[in-house]
Amino acid sequence: MAKGNTDCLKNVKNLMIELDCSTATYMENQSFSDYLKIARRAHDWEVKSLDYFFEWFNDETKQLTAVPVNDKDQYKLVIIVRNVQKSGRITAEIKLIDTKTNKTEANFTLKGSDGDKNDYITLRDPMKDAGETLGKYLKKNVERKK
Repeated sequence: MAKGNTDCLKNVKNLMIELDCSTATYMENQSFSDYLKIARRAHDWEVKSLDYFFEWFNDETKQLTAVPVNDKDQYKLVIIVRNVQKSGRITAEIKLIDTKTNKTEANFTLKGSDGDKNDYITLRDPMKDAGETLGKYLKKNVERKK
């Protein structure tokens, strides 16, 4: 699941989370905008999708809190959605980046469970799964090492 090192997060309290769908495809050969056209979507679906990530991530961790991108925290996870399948299942690359040096500290691969292609909050289920999975991983591999 992970390549690189997450030890940089040992003394970190907040971890910024960013969602990037700019290079996403639908069914490998269509644009992500084609996927968005399948059903009615919330205007702020990206923010609401990330809210699910925050909720499930923060439920799993004790010292590390997922927060929106800001100017004061140093590390961020960028969730780069690569593909969305007909079922709503996503594949994504997740990068842990030190924003002060722009260095990628770790990479994760995510294969999310089925979403709902007609969901008003476009990536609700995949972001819930990503938040829960990454929260458990970082709790085990960062928080327990403190």
